Amino acid sequence: MGKVKVSGILVGAGLGLRMGGDVKKPFIQINDKPVFLHTIDRFSQCSLISEIVLIVGEPEINVVLDTWRDSLNAYNIKKIVPGGKRRQDSVFNGLCNVDADTEIVLIHDLVRPLVKKEHIEAVVYKTREYKAAILAAPMKATVKEVNDDLSIKKTIPRNKLWMAQTPQGFEKTLIINVFRQFQHTGREFTDDAQMVEEAGHPVYIVPGSDENIKITTPDDIRIAKALLK
Repeated sequence: MGKVKVSGILVGAGLGLRMGGDVKKPFIQINDKPVFLHTIDRFSQCSLISEIVLIVGEPEINVVLDTWRDSLNAYNIKKIVPGGKRRQDSVFNGLCNVDADTEIVLIHDLVRPLVKKEHIEAVVYKTREYKAAILAAPMKATVKEVNDDLSIKKTIPRNKLWMAQTPQGFEKTLIINVFRQFQHTGREFTDDAQMVEEAGHPVYIVPGSDENIKITTPDDIRIAKALLK
């Protein structure tokens, strides 16, 4: 196969303050660098990525530019896009701003700074083959379905359960058409893959790593500090 143009969409808009502080999660410092720059660094290391589109809340755009302009220039970040009300609105804003000749998009949580280069590459290759592929980790815990009173209804076999992560890769035309299909339905989706699944297109798993955590709690910060040394 010849080389295709791949755009990385890094989504940080709409991320709440879950740490008990005033700093939003993408801007929390880990080892003297904000989370979002660690994430950009991982994507920048992958030669398959042609451009990076950064999505942050509209109020944060000027802060990002004023505070980290030199770093963004060093990573050749030319597109900073304001997010929407919901995550899926933010992603659609990003999709509308990728280069016209982009063939594949990789959508990634801006607060997953531990994604590995080889996993980014694997998602690109799988997406080229099947048009839709996501990084995921096999379920290791025993999962219980419960009743309203929290009594256990049944144990769910975990051998076919995977925990979805990002990046999630899609052929650009496919994902834009799917977004437009659901745009005015009022429905909300837990991730981009769910939208593609419900549109009737198969989505394939790329086995990932438990280290690819989403920064959500103070414990996640401690883990990330140790792993990003």
